[in-house]
Amino acid sequence: MNKKLLIVILLLSVLLAAGCAQINANSERSIDPSPRTESQANNKTDAPDMAATPVVSKLKLEKIQGDIKSIHYADGNKVLISADKLYLYDLGTGNVVAEAPREAFEGENYWVIDSGYVAVGVKISTGKSNGSMLTTNEGMAYSAVFYDRELNKQSEFHFNSLLDGDDVLSTDSFSFSSDGNQAAYATLSGLYLYDFRKDKRTTVIDLLSEDYKGRSGLATIEQIGFTNEDKTIAFKAQSLDVPAIPGKPSFDTCGTVNTDGSALSNRTFDNYICKELTAYNKVLFLAEDFTVPSGKILVMDTPGGTTKLHTLTEKGESGFVTGSDSGRYFATSLADKNGTGWKIRVYHTETGKLEAEQLVSSDGKELYMARDPKIKVIDDIRTCIVLLGSTQADIETKVVISQF
Repeated sequence: MNKKLLIVILLLSVLLAAGCAQINANSERSIDPSPRTESQANNKTDAPDMAATPVVSKLKLEKIQGDIKSIHYADGNKVLISADKLYLYDLGTGNVVAEAPREAFEGENYWVIDSGYVAVGVKISTGKSNGSMLTTNEGMAYSAVFYDRELNKQSEFHFNSLLDGDDVLSTDSFSFSSDGNQAAYATLSGLYLYDFRKDKRTTVIDLLSEDYKGRSGLATIEQIGFTNEDKTIAFKAQSLDVPAIPGKPSFDTCGTVNTDGSALSNRTFDNYICKELTAYNKVLFLAEDFTVPSGKILVMDTPGGTTKLHTLTEKGESGFVTGSDSGRYFATSLADKNGTGWKIRVYHTETGKLEAEQLVSSDGKELYMARDPKIKVIDDIRTCIVLLGSTQADIETKVVISQF
């Protein structure tokens, strides 16, 4: 077992009603609390009882070399695990099915496309980055690496050839069509669409235009994602009033625009500030500002733009929402008031029903509580993956995998 991994595995059977086998004292992966049962999940309280149910893990992570830094959705029941290498891991069989050298990216995102996967990140030779937001293009190479389904590297595309001046980008400023033939990306200058087959760039929204009304007051576009059968691009942005009000700062907006630039919709919402966008084919998750949570999550249908608000169990969790691989569920995290761990909850997107809940222990380590956990939910096998400490270099990652 690689000692850099601090893995906690919880694998619950759907038929498990009560009582489980005690983890062997010599097991290399410890136990963690299980999700609540359906009857418990329907009883929403501010201080739910999250009792532990230990079980024996059947997953095998021994072949993962190095500390796990991130996990990304792949196709089916698979995930991409980024450690010393890039691994394709099958949650159904519990095996590594492919691996590849890890690109030297500073921050990265992955997309599933018809032919395999694509990773976007930045390689820095000079200068510095500030988190995922990059302050200048000097010395930074923005790259898209295309893999087949066995993680064989097929090609690499350098986006710097499309950038002008010192445009600012983040890895949230990219999105890829499902066939992998088109990439949308946002800069300070605008929102663009690039066709790899035609080697052609088109402007979807021109942020340098003086037609403020025509672009609905859009000032900067921060996050994007394809939706509506790749006919539409959803976005999270900063906008200004039209006409502009002197001295009034920009404000948060969310919306959609067709890939040809038509049907632009840039919106605000009553008593709700959207801060984080997660885009799917037929639905958008719009999470709110974590500093002023209302205890709700806004879900928008695409196309159409109809919205609904789901009320969550606790007010504070609504600022930390993670969508599942295909959008059937979403997960939230909230630090336990005693600082002993993180409360993880999984909800159904359509109904807002609480599906599962568990407390992931911090094992008495303050660094596990210093930053929010990373969460992935796989819809078809109803599996939740939680990472603690994955963004911190001074502590080993703790991973909890559970079924609900």
